[in-house]
Formats: sequence, C-alpha cells, structure tokens
Amino acid sequence: MSLASTDKPIDKNLKDVVNEIEAQSPNLSVLAARQFRYSLRQTPVEVNIKEPRQFNVLEEFIIRAAIEFQPPPTEDELASILALDSVFIKTTTATLRSLQTLSATSPITVTPEGRSFYEKGFVPQPPYPVQLNAISDPLDNEITFQFESLNDPIVNLPDLADFINLDRRITDISSLPLEQIQKSIQDSGLALHLPEEGKIVTSCKVVASTQKIWQKISLFVIFDAIEDKFSIQIRSGKQILESASNFLEVLYAEGKISLETLCELSTETINLECEAIRKQKKPEIEARLEKIQNNS
Repeated sequence: MSLASTDKPIDKNLKDVVNEIEAQSPNLSVLAARQFRYSLRQTPVEVNIKEPRQFNVLEEFIIRAAIEFQPPPTEDELASILALDSVFIKTTTATLRSLQTLSATSPITVTPEGRSFYEKGFVPQPPYPVQLNAISDPLDNEITFQFESLNDPIVNLPDLADFINLDRRITDISSLPLEQIQKSIQDSGLALHLPEEGKIVTSCKVVASTQKIWQKISLFVIFDAIEDKFSIQIRSGKQILESASNFLEVLYAEGKISLETLCELSTETINLECEAIRKQKKPEIEARLEKIQNNS
C-alpha cells in the first residue's frame, strides 16, 4: 500500500516544493524531503596582481637594444649611443629590473617575462594587493573567490556533517598551488587573472582565520516511474545542486550513507512505495509512452 502524503517523511516547509515537483513532472513522486544545514569555509586572503602599462620611448629603446644588440650593451654604452647622461639610463634600467623585465646584472639582458611583455608593447607595473574571500564548498567540492564576505545566518537545522563525512572535502587554501588559485579566480569571474591581457595573480596568502558559514539545503528522494528508479536530489531553495546531488548518489550507491538515517526512509519502505507507484501510474505511463512512439 502506498504511503499517504501525510505519512511520508516530508518536512512541512518543503510541501509546496514537493507539490511543484510532482505537478511539473507527473512521472515523479517524492518519497521523502528533509532540510539540513552544512557549513562552507570562508577564508580572507590577499592576492597580488601584476598588470601591464605601455612603455615609454626610453624603456622601449633599452629593451629593444637588449634584445637586438650583440653582444648586449651596458648602461654606459647605451648612454653614449643616445648622447644621454648615464644616470637616465641607469634609473630606467633599475626600474625595469625591479619589474623583472631586465636581468639583475650587467650587461643589459631581457628576462623571458620581459620579452613576453615587450612583444605585447607593455611593461609590467609593480604588483598591488587585493582583498578577497576564498569560499570552500564541501558539497560542490569547489573553491570560489569573491570580494564580499558571506553573512553567517542562524540556521537551526540538523547538520549534514553528522550524517556524512564532509571534512575530507574541505580545502586548505594555504596548501593550494598558485596555478589552481589562478584558475579558481578566473572561474569566479572576478577579472583579476587575465593572462591574455597581461594581468596576472602572482601570489596569494591567508590573512585571517577561516570562518564557518552555515547554508540551508533540502534533500529530496524522488522516484521516476518512467525510468523506474529513484534518485537523491539536493536543492538550495528551488535551485538543483547537480554536483552535490551526484555526490550523495555516489555515496548511497557505495553504501556510505543510509536514507533511513538521513530521512527515516528504509529500503523496505522505498521498495513498497515504488511498487505502489508503479501500479498506480501504470496506465498513465503506458499512455504517455504510446503517445511518444506515435509522434516519433
């Protein structure tokens, strides 16, 4: 016998969402729905950004001479060629060396980074700091970066971490290689790391302690009568969290989580409920399949 809707383990705050799911897709039946909280990890960090500027005439000549002259010239030799006081040349080369565009010793030679910038018509400026927040999400298993800090709301719900081990999916920001941080900043859409434009994140350091930020999520156990299988779906509000849903389905398939513990839904209850739904929806499903076949 099918469970009455009032007997299903469905949180009263999720009944409207459950009704919407079943109304939009008649082949779907929600067997259970429960709310949880879980914690993101927010870590304040400081990244240094290096971006280019157009070089002036003297800088351009010095870099070009360092590339084209054989052997490479000294500051005094360039000063003689340009009929300038060597002070001007040495001041400019000191600036270019501080920007890692020229090598640290005489004669004047261009670094690989300096050559790359020269080919684009730029020299790098001194790095400047930007404050960001790194957000580690153990459900999505992703790191994102944002300028604003997240608020920490009071969420009085069961902690998902009491049922599922999420600690191993929490990333220590300080342990990440720079290349991964650069990619995460790019993926976060902050326009701070744009190598094609010469704008580079050169370093990242943690500047304050990590804070837990609680988030509210909803877990749904859904049976699809057409596919004849049930699935676990995680939502934030009405948004389906695909990565988190897939993660929990893998854990369930591996026997690492129990739906009876998570949402008071035993395997026996699931089997009985699914069989009752199959019988109840069989005429409707057969009619829909016949219609699909006739239209194909």
